[in-house]
Amino acid sequence: MTAYFVAQFTVKDSAILSSYSQKAGPVIASFGGELLFKSTAGEALDGSNPNKCIAVFRFPSDEAMRSCHDSDAYQALVQERRNGAEMIITGYATS
Repeated sequence: MTAYFVAQFTVKDSAILSSYSQKAGPVIASFGGELLFKSTAGEALDGSNPNKCIAVFRFPSDEAMRSCHDSDAYQALVQERRNGAEMIITGYATS
């Protein structure tokens, strides 16, 4: 069952967010995650969403996605992520 890690965000500090991204990428990849796409030009077509940026990662399973998110390596980066962006992360598992 494939799983997706979707981050919707608003950048607070681009240098900090870039540093976080460079560190998080290898951690995500170590759990089988791969970046499908990233955009900084989102537009709400219906409803209201304050976040214009998005990054979507695919994982081989829900377990891999959750293990990545909960890992010590990823959790060590959370404060840096929070300093760089206001972010909502949602996990989705397919059936």
